[in-house]
Amino acid sequence: MLSPRKGSQMFALRRVILWRARPFSTGVRPASRNSTDVPGPQVSARQFNPHLNYRYIRENAAYIQQNAINRNVLDLDVSRVVSLYDKFVTADFELAELRRRRNKIATEMAAIVGILKKQRKDDVVEALNRKNQLAEEGKTLKKLVAEKEEQVANMQAALYEEARHIPNDTHPSVPIGDESKAGLVDTVGSPRAAVFDSGAPLRDHMELASLHDMVDFERAGKATGSSFYYLRNAGALLEMALTRYAIDRCIARGFVPVTTPDLIRHEVLEACGFNPRTEDPQTYYIEPHAASEARLPFNARRDPMQLCLSATAEFPLAAMYANEIVLSEKLPIKMVALGKSFRAEGQAGATNRGLYRVHQFTKVEMFSITAKGESDNALKEMVDIQKEIFEDLELCFRILNMPTHDLGAPAYQKYDMEAWMPGRKAWGEISSASNCTDYQTRRLNIRHFVSSPSPNTTDFVHTINGTACAVPRLIIALLETHQLEDGQLRIPEKLRPYFLGGNVDRLRVGKESWS
Repeated sequence: MLSPRKGSQMFALRRVILWRARPFSTGVRPASRNSTDVPGPQVSARQFNPHLNYRYIRENAAYIQQNAINRNVLDLDVSRVVSLYDKFVTADFELAELRRRRNKIATEMAAIVGILKKQRKDDVVEALNRKNQLAEEGKTLKKLVAEKEEQVANMQAALYEEARHIPNDTHPSVPIGDESKAGLVDTVGSPRAAVFDSGAPLRDHMELASLHDMVDFERAGKATGSSFYYLRNAGALLEMALTRYAIDRCIARGFVPVTTPDLIRHEVLEACGFNPRTEDPQTYYIEPHAASEARLPFNARRDPMQLCLSATAEFPLAAMYANEIVLSEKLPIKMVALGKSFRAEGQAGATNRGLYRVHQFTKVEMFSITAKGESDNALKEMVDIQKEIFEDLELCFRILNMPTHDLGAPAYQKYDMEAWMPGRKAWGEISSASNCTDYQTRRLNIRHFVSSPSPNTTDFVHTINGTACAVPRLIIALLETHQLEDGQLRIPEKLRPYFLGGNVDRLRVGKESWS
């Protein structure tokens, strides 16, 4: 038998799952097609019901504006959000008053019907007169309520459209400024010199991959285009070994393995914090599903239901629990996903050549859902796992507390890990981990039961994400770090059990490089 508390939680959970969002919650609703407040074309209804904390925004407007400036969000006017919210609150109150009056009329009409049923002559005439009067008033109120509902919906849509660009708060330890201000947390190992003991220069990953016939960009270009690639031979085996190794390390720490869809709705992308004001140059959109064209004009809005290719497994993992109340005893929820990542971005230059910046790659992503007070600990756990993985791969790497310009909208705090890539003679990012607090869950409407301020109330959970293994850049670091002068490549000891059963300790140059 369920305990009284658990039983009431289950009842509330069932009620929330079955109950659609209330018409006048703080979530956004689609605006009228005649609205002049929402820029761009009208969009279809959302499947999620965002709950931005507008009262917090109003009460902390000065801090939020400065925080946006610190994070290099220079086109945000928080005072406009506050003004829109104040107008919305006033209009919503006026709507409530109209509805209250309408309900009062309905109650009085019901009483009159009772009087008419009794058919007392003196009362009938007076009741009929009053009924006709109320009917006329009711018609007027019905029209006023409909007009006010449309006005409130339009104001609410305009409010959300402006407020969704506000970035998350920032952890006090985060440095303010651009990437040059990143704080060094730790360095593990020593950077390898750019030459062998003989004085011969180290090869970069493209030379090494060519020696071992690991990567084919030219033929991939025929199939897909530039910045795509085939991994072949030991390259393909390295991808399989790295991903399974990383997943096993995460499973050992309590993460549940998941495979995710490669396609997500644009609404998921937006809810997870990707909110460009202009057309997005980084995302691949799927045209057949879209009501609009794949590329949109300036300041236009996409259909929330339009499909796009996911840039990271973080997005579909975050959407798994959208519009749900999670039982507190189930927290933390820890998942590790193997998925493909798609990035339409492209940057030229020697530092981005080869596998360093590509349009598609395999990635193992960690994702946690926690109670409010536990997200800092979850972030630390992810960083510890990343550190363990890269130490096992015998890489030299450093951990950086990333500054405000590099956080992106959803991150409260972000750590990057950069490996020394001796062939590139530079540090290269191989991983990151971010605490997004309730930024994503307010937009995805994910909550859990809390005991305060009263039993069986709910609060928004926190989300944390971290990359356990981004295959192409790890291959770069491994090849360039573990190369020998004759072109052979040493396989780190901890990775060997995942590479051809653990019988190979190095890759030799030639057709049968692992024999």
